[in-house]
Amino acid sequence: MRGLLSIALWALLSLPGLALAQAQTEPAAPDVRMVMDVSGSMKQNDPQNLRANALGLAAALLPPSARGSIWTFGTTVANPLPSAPIDDSWRRRVAELRSRLTDYQQFTDIEKALTAAAAAPPEDSDRHLILLTDGMVDLPASGARKRDLDASSRQRILAQLAPDLASRDVVVHPIALSSNVDLPLLEQIAQRTGGLAAVAHTPDELLRAFLDVLDRIVPGDQVPIDDQQHFRIDDDIDEFNALLFHAPGADSPVLVGPDGQRYSRDDHPGKVEWQSSQRYDLITVPDPAPGQWRIEGQVGGDSRISIQADTVLRSAELPATLYRGFSTPLDVWLERDGSPLAPDQLPSDLAVSAELDDLDGNRLAAAPLVADGRHYRGELPGADQLGNARLTLIARSDRLIRQQVQTVNVVAALSAELSQDGTQIVVRANQPDLDVDNTQLSATLTGKPLAIRQTGPREWIIDVPQTDPNESLPVQIQAEARLDGRTLHFELPIVRLNPDAAVGLSGADLASGVTSQSREQDDGLGTSSDGDSLTDGLSASQMADIAVEKAQQGWRYARPYVETYAQRPVTWAVIGVIVLLWLLLRWRRAVTRRRLSRRAEPRL
Repeated sequence: MRGLLSIALWALLSLPGLALAQAQTEPAAPDVRMVMDVSGSMKQNDPQNLRANALGLAAALLPPSARGSIWTFGTTVANPLPSAPIDDSWRRRVAELRSRLTDYQQFTDIEKALTAAAAAPPEDSDRHLILLTDGMVDLPASGARKRDLDASSRQRILAQLAPDLASRDVVVHPIALSSNVDLPLLEQIAQRTGGLAAVAHTPDELLRAFLDVLDRIVPGDQVPIDDQQHFRIDDDIDEFNALLFHAPGADSPVLVGPDGQRYSRDDHPGKVEWQSSQRYDLITVPDPAPGQWRIEGQVGGDSRISIQADTVLRSAELPATLYRGFSTPLDVWLERDGSPLAPDQLPSDLAVSAELDDLDGNRLAAAPLVADGRHYRGELPGADQLGNARLTLIARSDRLIRQQVQTVNVVAALSAELSQDGTQIVVRANQPDLDVDNTQLSATLTGKPLAIRQTGPREWIIDVPQTDPNESLPVQIQAEARLDGRTLHFELPIVRLNPDAAVGLSGADLASGVTSQSREQDDGLGTSSDGDSLTDGLSASQMADIAVEKAQQGWRYARPYVETYAQRPVTWAVIGVIVLLWLLLRWRRAVTRRRLSRRAEPRL
């Protein structure tokens, strides 16, 4: 895998066409600071050193107008590559840093790393921090003191550092490189600073995560590739860049123009630039012929056609985080030379819409946008499925088509988390409009209400009583919010006390659904079902609860029949025969085993 990624890295490092296209779609010059975890846990969580390949990918795809810097952290924080403009010299220095990423340190001080990287000059730039980590706060200490230090640092990150970064317009995009992550921490950092959070286990997922983050930092126009691998180029497009992914080692795709001219890796016009690797091809075509183009050869779903054109699609800033059950207002327009086009300058058949799909292409929500002067406005309905999704804005007519794709996180409006000592449950309002003034909580343990107190403008604490540590008990939490004259009801996932206990008191919490640890905690507007497997993310106690509940359900179903037949003598006679046969079978097996054990091995 490392060899494959190295080939892809060096191919990407020579791709000025893509960087140029991205640079021309966004006049602002972002300052991208890549903060790389070199703690000892990364030796297990990133054994293939995917971080090095991630650095090269980002260096290749960032536009020349951007600035970049590299930071490493573990117990201490270092800045091996200070902030500088992205150029060939900077990219070469990135390639030389591979060995620095395996100089492991013992601990993981995420708080110190984010603080140092964000504060470095220039402070007046458009700062984006890409945090690659396994996501575990791990400070130098031991025993109870260590637990307190880790918990305090984590709390400061969420309560102080993240809001401070947001107030200074510093955006953090966390990318977790393993399943062993504190995903709620990373997602909350992203939510509070306006960034995008992602998890990457494989080279493909890592590449996808970086493309998604860079699309947010440097957005640009695309034209869609349809199911037949066709895409349409209009006469307003000056150049397109086709980034086409394919299976490792597969033949490079072929482009076929509207006039039938074929463009292959080994046979294409001199003005066309073609960069190829084992994983993808990037083709830059200047002055492309207008009409329908097609791609021959199977290409991956992350393939894209980026364009440079006079007429571009623009929108009000798109949020990186959407909230389950809450719609998202959208404002979109077509622009030329920096000014929105007037209605009489737009195609008469122009239709503008928004679509939200999961990463597998399944539709989660969609909405048409309605003309309002020079703009198109509407609301995207709230999605039910949590996790990463792609928000696509599309302007389509017979004459032209433009789209922008942004990856977003769909998260729960409210989340609940059991404290490390098990004495409190912390409930937080993730959705910005929810707070202690308009939202009321209730919580019960075995049917008895629990005391709830407000500890912040958007946070509550539920104090839980001391319970038998051998029993895993479910706490049920509900919320009611009043917003814009509407009453919204939320049922949060069950929070279990003593989650590692062998046997739970009740399996009732299964009705609310159990989510995988790799997904944000779910809440609902009313009752919902994600369709997850009943064993997805379950602890031993939760699986035991399932078994107990199933046994109880079986007994309730069978009890009338058992009681009826138990009154008949013949029933007991049949049971006695069955037991006798079972004992006889066990006796014969035991005799056979004893005979085999006495058999001597032959001697030579």
